[in-house]
Amino acid sequence: MKRASLALFSLVAALTLPAYAGGGLPAPGAASAPGAASAPGAASAPGAASAPGAGSAAPAPSARPVAQPLLAEVLILHATNEQKGIDPRIGKLPELGKPPFSNYDSYQVLDRARLPLKKDAPENLKLPNGRTLQVRLLDELGPDSVRLSASINRPSGKEFLPLLEVKAHVGQAFIVAGQSHKKGILVLVIRVVK
Repeated sequence: MKRASLALFSLVAALTLPAYAGGGLPAPGAASAPGAASAPGAASAPGAASAPGAGSAAPAPSARPVAQPLLAEVLILHATNEQKGIDPRIGKLPELGKPPFSNYDSYQVLDRARLPLKKDAPENLKLPNGRTLQVRLLDELGPDSVRLSASINRPSGKEFLPLLEVKAHVGQAFIVAGQSHKKGILVLVIRVVK
């Protein structure tokens, strides 16, 4: 009775947890034959399946990490000289205390957005002044480094003005500023995140 329940447990585990070959595909014959679940006299660990000739096979490679999608996190700020200070929702951003950003004494968060980044697939974000920001992933330089561009359309709404092209590490912020808006300017803080 004990032996039968152990064999049944191994069979269930083998059917629900398939073994994988090197290319990420199910290994030929793995967990498909009922007789492959456990052999008499063989040591059986819970969740482990053995197949004929498996003793000489190399261990299955560990699962490859799934690549996390890249996102452009955009923080839209309104910079003015209204003596209101820096909105605490901005967090730590030392660049605001340095020229040319120190020319403004007030920074208010207007909006936040996350845009998915895929190579050569531009993503657009409507700005509070009626224009559109376009962010484009140009190249992935490594696991944590990218090259991307940021542009804003002309007032007519058709042509995009290339503002900058940057090489950035994941988590690193860069700033696009200068678009006029209600007695101040828009400051766009763009950060690549996973």
